[in-house]
Amino acid sequence: MWRGRQALAFTTSEQCACLLFDWSVALKVTREDLEQREVALSIEVEEGDLAPYYDKAYRHLVQRLNVPGFRKGKAPRSVVQRLVGDGVMLEEAMEFFVPEAVEKAIKEQGIEQGAAPRLEVDREKSPIVLKATVPLRPKVVVSAYSEIRLPLEPIEVTDQEVDRVLEDMRWAQAPWAPVDRPVALGDRVTIDARGQVEGKQVTRQEGVEFYAGEGNPSPVKGFAEALVGAQAGETQEFTLTVPDDFADAELAGKECTFQVMVHAIKAKLLPELDDEFAKGVEGGYESLAALKEKLWEGIRNRKSEDARIKYEESVVEELAGRATLEISPMLVEHEAQHILEEEEDTLKRQRVTVDQYLSLMGRSQDQHQEDARKEALDRITRVYALNNVAEMEGISATEAEVDQEIDRLVKGANDEKRMRRNLNEPDSRASVGSILARRRAIERLVAIAKGEETRSTAPASLSPATEITPEGSGNVGTA
Repeated sequence: MWRGRQALAFTTSEQCACLLFDWSVALKVTREDLEQREVALSIEVEEGDLAPYYDKAYRHLVQRLNVPGFRKGKAPRSVVQRLVGDGVMLEEAMEFFVPEAVEKAIKEQGIEQGAAPRLEVDREKSPIVLKATVPLRPKVVVSAYSEIRLPLEPIEVTDQEVDRVLEDMRWAQAPWAPVDRPVALGDRVTIDARGQVEGKQVTRQEGVEFYAGEGNPSPVKGFAEALVGAQAGETQEFTLTVPDDFADAELAGKECTFQVMVHAIKAKLLPELDDEFAKGVEGGYESLAALKEKLWEGIRNRKSEDARIKYEESVVEELAGRATLEISPMLVEHEAQHILEEEEDTLKRQRVTVDQYLSLMGRSQDQHQEDARKEALDRITRVYALNNVAEMEGISATEAEVDQEIDRLVKGANDEKRMRRNLNEPDSRASVGSILARRRAIERLVAIAKGEETRSTAPASLSPATEITPEGSGNVGTA
């Protein structure tokens, strides 16, 4: 298996630097159409094809080698080749030749590529044979999307929901004040605490503030509840079981005896819920009734937005259920790997390894990878089904709309100029346009599902198959 550069998409600067291929010279390519939307290409590599790439390999190697008797980068090609050997020179030349040769072969064959190909180099034959298995874009058929109908769930806001928000606001504004009574749940207490497991002291803290909130798992579950009823100046002694999943494995599952001295007790001094309270909150309201009305409106807006998103997801799910997809397993694996890499990056930011995450979730690596494949297939199905609807409905984004979306995306970016330059590359603009078209396709489907608009330019029974790639790179973007 060739392990060199496999990306077939180049930036403009990379094209200028490395596209050495003489595109007027025809390659000796043999094509075989495989099952499951894949094409096998065999490319004969003649010695003359590699000539400019040996020069490229030399220029690349000479900058990395320290050759005795020569300044870095100045050793002649013959000296470099003798130093590294013919095999290394060939391998280095192939690193540059393979991506360009495969790209040329794919274009010559008119292949609508869905993802990066799988590449091999057979050096046992003369001439050398480069083999590329290319996944095609999926073929999708969406059945009767104009018949989708989904009910709308009513949005309700109760007085209890408004009251809960009011209580949260009341709590947030209330100061902590000393109280002359026993500890109650929700208090903040100043304590000295000692803990012993099997006669060995495992914790000792003095003068610490502790929030005795219901269900507080610190230091162990039940600690806060055990303090309820204690008076300031008293020492409480109680025994709790350390959880089995406790961070210190030596203590997990064992009995811990605590001795806790309560020094001070504070509680929230809650204000009265009246017009004065309403005037004091951020923004200020003339009355409690006016504040409640504003809260009601805010809750309803949030619920409406949540309902909109949920309804759109349900519509797209219904669409995906009506889609039949012919797809290369390579494309699914490609997208699954993309999903796993995204997840690993997210976990790294949380300072958690994949193994730790899987252990916590009780899942094996095989189960995890299978889940990624299922998610990948679901993503691809949704994207291509939406592309199908956009195509059948004549939905597309204008250049002006793409410009406007790019303006929105780059606004506030750390390096706005660089981001704008990247987004204005042809492939990136096409990707942005596809995303905008899919958004409009969702809007169209939502109108259909609500029964607001039933006319469709596509036949109600069956939409013709189309093959539309969401992104040039093979990664499936979201709608």
